[in-house]
Amino acid sequence: MRCAVGVLLWLTAGAMASFTALAAAPAATEADTALHAPYDGNHWAVLARAQIQARYLPAGLSDDGAILRAVADGTLREAVYPSLQLADDVAFITLKALARSTLDRRKDILGLCRRTDGFHLLLDDTGDCADDAARRLRFEAAAGGAVTCRDCAAFGLPTRWERHDRPTRGASD
Repeated sequence: MRCAVGVLLWLTAGAMASFTALAAAPAATEADTALHAPYDGNHWAVLARAQIQARYLPAGLSDDGAILRAVADGTLREAVYPSLQLADDVAFITLKALARSTLDRRKDILGLCRRTDGFHLLLDDTGDCADDAARRLRFEAAAGGAVTCRDCAAFGLPTRWERHDRPTRGASD
């Protein structure tokens, strides 16, 4: 029993010494580690191994500094790029990050209806591209590859989205 107590004390002292050394070590700055960088991907698109054909970001939210400022001012709930990524007939969108969105935050995958003048995103799982009564977000092509969303403001979403096909960091990060 005495031996077990001695070993326990020895292990505790070793752990305390390690903890003290860690506490005394200088903390890494944000620039030193990618852990503090905003996430630039969409977990559903990664899980589905989707072939992303186009990627849009809200105007003004296309770099790490802008993302961190948007978190600080309450525009974003978390440090993630609120991207809209288009695959074959589906769109992956990071709604939960947009603080003003009134849409269901769990709704990260929307039906995609391609059009010659832009695209529509179906808001209901039962929606059909041919159904004019289906609730949708209408995105119209604009200059420079951007799109303007006619319905987004009513749902607290950005209305102007810019095309940024190459993510700042890998989507699997």
